[in-house]
Amino acid sequence: MLDPTDKAAFDGMVTQLREVDPRFCRRVDRMSRPKRRLKTALAILLWTVAPLCIVYGGWTGLLLAVLAVGYGTYLFNRRNGTSPAPMWWTAPRKHA
Repeated sequence: MLDPTDKAAFDGMVTQLREVDPRFCRRVDRMSRPKRRLKTALAILLWTVAPLCIVYGGWTGLLLAVLAVGYGTYLFNRRNGTSPAPMWWTAPRKHA
């Protein structure tokens, strides 16, 4: 934990770095975000493999196909870094 004076000095350096070199800051910010294309490609790969699992795997393949489609759907919905609320979810009502 930084003490308040060190934190203020660090924040000042970060602000100055963002002003001086915005391209570097964009690259660093991009590194911390999840890879959208990777999640989409993995979801498509899982959806493509699912029919093969059914054809060649029997009942076990059917189970693996269901899991692959489910996880592919999960990845595809989370590719932006946020997860939408499930269809069955309703927000709690506030009582007045």
